[in-house]
Amino acid sequence: MCGIFCSFVKGSAACGEISKCRSSLQKRGPDVGSTHQVNVNGYTALFSGNILWTQGERPTGQPYIDRKGNILLWNGDAYSWNLTSYYQMNASIKDSDTKIISDFLCDGGSMELFMTSVHGPYSIIYYDCEQQVLWVGRDPIGRISLLWNISADKLIVTSVGHKDIADLEEVPAIGLFRFDLNACILEPQLYQWSHTRFDCDYNIPNELQYFKQTRVQHVTNPEDSILQQNDKLNMSELLLHQEFCKNVSNLIHYLSQSVEKRTTINPKACKMCEFKCDHAKIAILFSGGIDSALLALLASKYVESDEPIDLLNVSFERPANSGNFECPDRQTCLNTLEELKTLCPTRRWNLIKIDISSVELQQKRFDTIRHLIYPLKTVLDDSLGCSLWFASRGLGKCNGKSYKTPARVLLSGMGADELLGGYTRYRKILQRHGWQSLNEELDKDFSKIPSRNLGRDNRVCCDHGRQLRTPYLDENFVEYIRGLSPWQRCWPKEPYPINLGEKLLLRLAAFKLGLINAACLPKRALQFGSRIANKKENGSDLSDRL
Repeated sequence: MCGIFCSFVKGSAACGEISKCRSSLQKRGPDVGSTHQVNVNGYTALFSGNILWTQGERPTGQPYIDRKGNILLWNGDAYSWNLTSYYQMNASIKDSDTKIISDFLCDGGSMELFMTSVHGPYSIIYYDCEQQVLWVGRDPIGRISLLWNISADKLIVTSVGHKDIADLEEVPAIGLFRFDLNACILEPQLYQWSHTRFDCDYNIPNELQYFKQTRVQHVTNPEDSILQQNDKLNMSELLLHQEFCKNVSNLIHYLSQSVEKRTTINPKACKMCEFKCDHAKIAILFSGGIDSALLALLASKYVESDEPIDLLNVSFERPANSGNFECPDRQTCLNTLEELKTLCPTRRWNLIKIDISSVELQQKRFDTIRHLIYPLKTVLDDSLGCSLWFASRGLGKCNGKSYKTPARVLLSGMGADELLGGYTRYRKILQRHGWQSLNEELDKDFSKIPSRNLGRDNRVCCDHGRQLRTPYLDENFVEYIRGLSPWQRCWPKEPYPINLGEKLLLRLAAFKLGLINAACLPKRALQFGSRIANKKENGSDLSDRL
């Protein structure tokens, strides 16, 4: 993961705001860092990049400046792209994403063509020297943070901000934005992703085709489902039916591919070592619930057999009981770990128990976390942001001894609930309004996660110089799941009780792979499972702690 920053300021003075977020940018990218300043049509432009090495033979410094003077800041992973012929002719397997992208654009390739061909999470800032144009954008799912502030005489674009930088907003993950630096004012022109349908103030010159528009339908009516026609069937019986068997197999196929990419595309050295080592390279944000349990089981297929996998579990001190770190997620993760040990007996699992005192929570929230959460500011942002920051730090006890994970890559189950119907409120929507309304709610929740979850989570997790990777948000997996009818993903009504009908398809996949107990675990939000949240507070209220 990288920390990227760009500013354009009218006049000869460079932007001073970078000093406020420089530390956070450096922590995101601790391996290589540099800055570059140019004058562009009356603007003083500053580009800054800090790199975390995750691809290529060695780290590639940024800002990356090509032979024509074009400047690229790239924060992300291109796992694949559709420009196969160009890649085969011009790119070396040793090349980083940064070099391949820069070379393509320098050779005359269009930004629109390249960005519609990339599969993988990213945010990008690209200055076209000849056209005097600046491109800014996030990937179509919005997995990587990018913030901006646009005013009459100044433009700031940054991976992470600071509460003292006023009026920062998240760059909408709805397309690519083009700034003409020859214009009188800096105004973004939007090239919109075709799958996003939002009214906005930006002039839209074109649509960018990304996800396929075909919809896969195996069942045309929920009344045809075996769940509608039968009394409660157990998981073994459901897996005997062709309808579920095929969908479960496909889910496992796409999720396995996603996990494989996110565990094998990684340097052979951990954060502590320069050369290949047998320390953990992969860590998992691990509550013990079905989402993280399934990721752990699949990751074990692809992580080298002599390397451990670190499981990060966070618990907060109970305010009324000093020194008590018992919480629901801690017991769940212990139980699920035993199941993983049975299924993968030769794998070394490092369970990191991360216990956070009230004093440390308050200190780190004030010093660091509130700046990473910004510009979001609700009670829910506070509780989830703090939980993820401490979990991803990976500092705790392993087998009774102090331990800090050396992993460069964090796997997280983000997106599973939105895609597969995991929230308990879906049951009420279905009961009151029917399947069509549930389908609309699933689509709405998925479209909102870039602004509601993903930018914030990326900022807080990557503050420790680790790459956050989200296998459930892989493009191929997303496209397959969203091509299913809602009743093929979940069945949040009778005959299945709460926490079983939710994410039913995912539970069946876990059951098929041997996670018998984890497949039946209830959905529990991180803020309650770790005991950081106060149930008397409304999560949507503004937090006075931020």
